[in-house]
Amino acid sequence: MDIRVLEFTSPVFRRFFNLGDDIQSLAVSRLLPRVNGHVCREALNSVDTNCIVPMNGFFMNTNNWPPSPFVRPVFFAFHVRPEAVDTVFSTEGIAYLKRWQPIGCRDVGTLELMRRHGVEGYYSRCVTLTLPRRDGNPVDGEVFLVGVSDAARHALPRSLRKQAIVVDQAKVRLPITRTSLKLALAQELLDVYRQRARLVITSKIHCAMPCIAMGIPVVFLYDSAKRDDYRVKIIDDLVGIHYVHEHGILARLRNRALSSGIDWSPAALDIEVMKADIRQQFAVALERVMGTS
Repeated sequence: MDIRVLEFTSPVFRRFFNLGDDIQSLAVSRLLPRVNGHVCREALNSVDTNCIVPMNGFFMNTNNWPPSPFVRPVFFAFHVRPEAVDTVFSTEGIAYLKRWQPIGCRDVGTLELMRRHGVEGYYSRCVTLTLPRRDGNPVDGEVFLVGVSDAARHALPRSLRKQAIVVDQAKVRLPITRTSLKLALAQELLDVYRQRARLVITSKIHCAMPCIAMGIPVVFLYDSAKRDDYRVKIIDDLVGIHYVHEHGILARLRNRALSSGIDWSPAALDIEVMKADIRQQFAVALERVMGTS
């Protein structure tokens, strides 16, 4: 049977696209025996060919749920956004999840939602944490500032702000719809981080997790008004979260005061044991679906 990976080509992505989505597709592709094609995350209910589809990622921006009967889902690294709870956990949606349980959840918040609705689940973490570790550190490494707001940048020491390479991988505004090209851009960006970064400062989980996996030191900054955002709690389990101020006329001044409490020279994490466990759990989840009639 064909194995197809998620792509992001619906009208939802016309204004901009998020390379973090494509990074997740690249990561899961490394764990599969083959990839025969792609299916749009926002149109899984319209799939008309039998296929296995890993459901790793953020669900979702439309009400097109549950997927069609032709889809055999591998629920691993699955995240339900708060706005989609009523859709994913409708009566029909719960029945669908129970048909394919246990559900591997990317974050504990999604796991709690499963349990609250009587669905069996487990904490799988994210497949982007399985990317291979780099062989060594760059000789003249650079600082990358990825998806950090103007206000939050004032938490950085001035020397880091001046030298940092600024990247926005989450709101790429290019008239590109071809999945192959977006995947190539995502791979190129990962290669740049791997080869050049001595430190990545970010507010984006699908920058932070791939970089952690690759052995790159990471500082994670996040909006203090979103302390209840369960989507990013997985980062707290890894490198911690430094909450900064995004709003108000004093946000920049308040962020400057936070700078001295942040370690701007963190060590890279070694997650090789965790990485092996995630790969093994994914293999079990895939085999379960491939063996289901």
